[in-house]
This record gives sequence, C-alpha cells and structure tokens, in this order.
Amino acid sequence: MQNLVKFFKGLSGRIIIGMLLGVAVGLFIQAYKADYTVLETLPTYLDMLGKMFLNLMNMCIPFLIFGSIVMSVSSLDLKEFGTVGGRTLLLFLITTACAAFFAVIISSMLPFAQDPLAAAQAIANGDHSIAHKGAKDIILNFFPSNVFVAFSQPIVLQVIVFGCLFGLCINMLKDTVPGVSTLLEVTLAFRAVIMKIITMVMYIAPIGIFGILSYTIATKGLETLISLGQVLIYITLINIAFLVLYFIYISVRYGLSLGMLIKKSANVIIFAVTTTSTAMCLPVAMQDAKYLGVKEKLSHFILPLGNSLNTNGGPITNVVIVVAAMSLSGTPMDMMFYFLLAIYATIAAFGNPGVIGGALVSLAVVCDLSGVPLDVAVIFFGVDYFLGITRVPCNIMGSIFCSIMMAKKRGEFDKEVFNTPLDVLMAQTERK
Repeated sequence: MQNLVKFFKGLSGRIIIGMLLGVAVGLFIQAYKADYTVLETLPTYLDMLGKMFLNLMNMCIPFLIFGSIVMSVSSLDLKEFGTVGGRTLLLFLITTACAAFFAVIISSMLPFAQDPLAAAQAIANGDHSIAHKGAKDIILNFFPSNVFVAFSQPIVLQVIVFGCLFGLCINMLKDTVPGVSTLLEVTLAFRAVIMKIITMVMYIAPIGIFGILSYTIATKGLETLISLGQVLIYITLINIAFLVLYFIYISVRYGLSLGMLIKKSANVIIFAVTTTSTAMCLPVAMQDAKYLGVKEKLSHFILPLGNSLNTNGGPITNVVIVVAAMSLSGTPMDMMFYFLLAIYATIAAFGNPGVIGGALVSLAVVCDLSGVPLDVAVIFFGVDYFLGITRVPCNIMGSIFCSIMMAKKRGEFDKEVFNTPLDVLMAQTERK
C-alpha cells in the first residue's frame, strides 16, 4: 500500500490520475452538455490546458535535440562518429523494416470491414487536412535551407542534420581555432538550461494530460472508438505483440533479466501512453536508458536520432490503415502490393516528426506511394490520439533497445547499473 501511495505521488502516478480524470470529465460533458449550456463551451478551455502543456514542451524539444546531438558528436573522435552514426542508421533501418513487414504479414491474414459509410459519418466533423509528401520531398526534408525555420516549425529532421554538422565542425576545430571551445561550452550550458525548463514543465504534465483527454472524449466521444473499433483493436494488438517480442528478443539475445528490463522501462512507457508523443518522451527515455546501463554519451546520440528515424510504431499503424483503406475501397491486394507496402512504410517512417499528429504526414506518404485513396485512409485518423497510445511506446522503446544493442556491440553497456534496483539509481540521481 505504501509503495502504491509513493507511486501516485510520483510523476507517472499523477499522470495516470490526470488521464483517468480526463476520461471521466470527458464522458460527463458528453452525457450532459445538451442539458447545461456551460458544458458546451467547457471543452474549449480544457483544450487550452492541453495546448499550454504541449506548446511548452514543443518550445523546448528542438533545442534539446540540437544540444544533445552537439554534445554527443563533439565528444566523439571522428572515426568513432562515422562508425556509430553508420551503424545506428543501419540498425534503425533494420528494426523499422522488421516492424513494417511484421504488420504486413499480420494484416494480410486479418478480415477488414467493407463499408466505409458508418466510419465516415462518425468523424464527419473531424480534421481531414493532411500534408502530402512524395519520396523526393522526404529526402529533401533532411536538408534545411533556413535553420531558423527548422527550429521554429520545428522540422526535427533538419534540426538533427544541423546538429550533426554543428557538432562535427566543433569537433574538428575546437583544438585549433580560438573561441570554438567556448562556443561548445555555451551550447552545453544552453542545453542544461533547456533540460531544467523541461523539468519544470513536467510538473504540469498531469494537468496537460487531463486537458487533452477530457477535450478529446468530450468532442469526439466514445462512439468514435466504437465505430472504428476494428482497426483500432488491430493496430493496438499488433503494436503490443511487436513490443512484447522486442522485449523478449533483447532479454534472450543479451542475457538480460526480462523483469528488470520491463520495470526500468515502465516509466517511459507510461509517459508514452499518456502523452502519445515520441518527442515529448525524449527526456524520460534518456534517463531510463541510463538506468538500463547505456552510457550517456551513446544514448544522447542515438535517442534524438531515433526520435524521427526509428519510429517502429509508425509503420505498423500506417500498414494496417492502408490495408483497411484498400479493403474499404474494394481494391484487390496481391503479394507484390504487400511487399511494396512494407517498403513504403519503412521509407515514410524516416520522415515522421515524432510529435502529436505527426503520423499523419507519414500516412500521406504511404498512401501516395501505394496509390491508396487518401480520403478513405484518413477516416481512421479520427482516433489518432488512441492509435498513439500503443504506437508511441513502440517508437520510444525501439530507440532505447537500439541504444542497448549499440552499447553491447561497442562494450559500453554497464551491466552492474542494469542490475541495480531502480529505486537505488533514482536516489543516487536525486542526490546529485
């Protein structure tokens, strides 16, 4: 009982309380808004609470990613940077492709609904706007023409590229050009300030989550979940199955305790479930990777890259939605279509911005490459928040697992830290 009270006093516990209250308030508004005029305007203010939290987090995310990459790249020797960067990208490609092909194999065996009318009517008032991107645009989107635009929008991929170039050039010049070392110190100090801001913002996370959930339920209602339940259940189960298999693989392949692996990952998984944003999980993921025994120098390089380049849950979601959309439109699918769909979903995953609603962009890419009618596919994104509940944990845990694999490969995994109980490590962190 004491441990339970302690848990709910912590951040994860308070977020869960906020989530449950959000569902309850949302259902109450749905049930009684016709009887009370004030309830019709209340969702607007609840949405404001959620957006305040999201805006504060989004304000910090590009600078955190930039600072973390600069810190990591500037501290590596150049040969090491080439090795770590190349192997990390290859690992991201392999794991993302595994997720896409896993989803294709399962989806090809599942029955899908044939009539889109009920689902279309259920979200007739939803936001159907979506950005179209082709394969060329994905590649060009890596390279910023204006770095200030990359930070302000933000375009995370471009922030990553600029961070790598900035850190690499600092690495090359810090011992020969006066002032470069000072520039590095200023950049790292700026990152420390951003981390402190994020720590402060996290105190209002339960309020933000409450606002997001209560607004979503109040405006869309549980009827949305019911009408789109089939696809939602498929995506949820496939994401969970993939994540479970991933946990088992890491445990067996590297001889790590499955129980300890799950326990030390619980915090970031809970945060991922409640925020449904890969980018917002980055600070928590960095801390959990440290508790799992990954050296900070490695995790601070891999995890920001994984924010956009290793979204395992994204291709799973897109594959299921595209297959469902093809079924709804009555278009036949053969083995070649399924194979190409997995390839397209893998490519599109590398352009995911990793923020709430960002998966819509990668869905548009997959639809464009696959020739799927986007108007039908977008029906299923009326419940994007709920799709993100299992999609985001796959995204963030995929990056953490990649950091473990790289740490093992390079001999930078601290098994003693991994085996140390979580409460001991947290106490040590607090004392620092």
